[in-house]
Amino acid sequence: MQLLTNSLVEAQVLRRARLKAATYGTEPILINDHDDDTSMVAAAAASAVAAALEMIRLDKNSEERRLKGKVDPLVIESVYRDIIIPMTKDVEVAYLFRRCGRTPPAPYNV
Repeated sequence: MQLLTNSLVEAQVLRRARLKAATYGTEPILINDHDDDTSMVAAAAASAVAAALEMIRLDKNSEERRLKGKVDPLVIESVYRDIIIPMTKDVEVAYLFRRCGRTPPAPYNV
């Protein structure tokens, strides 16, 4: 598995998952002076940026940060780190074996 592991990419994926979890479910900043789609998109983007900056500002283990949105960003990060990334590697190994015309070993035969 070490050959499939790129620690820098995994760290980026985990950080991105944490940021997305922090912005999910946050209340949008509403701009009432315009009712067009551009204003709504700008408001949504501003809300996402504000939530991401707030997440970065707060300590990683801060209780305030963990209770800010609808989901705990650290839980989402751990799901990615402990379940999704290892499962993706298993599927990659199985794919590579099948691509070479071989049956994958038992642990990778998904």
